[in-house]
Amino acid sequence: MMGHFTASQDLSLKKMGSRMLKVAKFDGETSRELRDDPSATAQSVSLVAIIALSYGAGWSLFGYLVGDISILGLLAVTLENFALGLGIAVFWSGTSFLIVRKLFRRTVSYMGLARPFFFSWSPGLLFIFMSAPIPAVSDAFRAVSSAWIVIANLFAVKNAVGISIQASMATFIISAILLVFFGSFILSLI
Repeated sequence: MMGHFTASQDLSLKKMGSRMLKVAKFDGETSRELRDDPSATAQSVSLVAIIALSYGAGWSLFGYLVGDISILGLLAVTLENFALGLGIAVFWSGTSFLIVRKLFRRTVSYMGLARPFFFSWSPGLLFIFMSAPIPAVSDAFRAVSSAWIVIANLFAVKNAVGISIQASMATFIISAILLVFFGSFILSLI
């Protein structure tokens, strides 16, 4: 994996923003470009961190604004959800990688799939608006952002590895089921 970071990394925020918008609009060419561009690895990894932080901050600010948590709780919930978001990204992209490699027999590197996969999380920037102190508004932003990420993910995986939308949906469903089982197992240990 370090080989992807030894390539010169493109740190252009303008290009990153352009790619985010294109992937959020389900542009297949951008997903294929990301698959083949090792210089976009830092952008994709940092994007996942930004989305995880957006989710954590949105969730904790909502709790703070409605009076459920303190300032210290705000920080703890933000960091907890940030770590959870990163863990989900790694697990989900890893299971998706294994499924497309083993089940659909596609030849793609992990980062070749992960870059467009991570960029498909771009609509997650809207998670920050979960901080709205009105539960219906907060829930609406979470639902819309989540649904948009799912759809963008389906198209990103489909285009990055050259499978049908049905195969991409199967990849998503299998990964989701594995994530739920793995998450339940981890929670049972705590």
